[in-house]
Amino acid sequence: MMKTFAICVTAAAALAASPAFALDPNDPIAEVVDPLFEAVLAEDMPAVREAIADGAMVHAMFNPNGETGEGSIRSFPATAYFQIITANYENIEFVDRTYTVSSDKRTVWMEANGNLQVAETGAPYRNRYVFKISINEDGKITNFAEWVNTATLISQGRTAQSQ
Repeated sequence: MMKTFAICVTAAAALAASPAFALDPNDPIAEVVDPLFEAVLAEDMPAVREAIADGAMVHAMFNPNGETGEGSIRSFPATAYFQIITANYENIEFVDRTYTVSSDKRTVWMEANGNLQVAETGAPYRNRYVFKISINEDGKITNFAEWVNTATLISQGRTAQSQ
């Protein structure tokens, strides 16, 4: 009896420690957000398109010149935006990620440090980001808002273009 109990306890501990059992299958970070960023990092545009809903938009919540007011928020179709990012940057990485998930699991806030390389020059590009990712009932991203430190953009000679 004691041997059977020990085997069951050992098996239960192994299952609890297993990543496959540790993740909530409805976890928007593991199921939606991280796969999107991994697809962007891999420059896998079919996977990026799979992660986003038809008509999904990205809202750049800043003006690249540091100005505020009208025109500060610029919107792009999500597929076009991610194509711009992968065309202009290499070795895209978002590190030191922290997440906040809404109680209905339809909104994820992510803060991260960007560690990228400018494709044209090879120069490093570092910035601090805040993302707000909205997810529909099908697990697809509908809206993606991005905030960056515009002083960093300006100091590194970068602007975010809509073309």
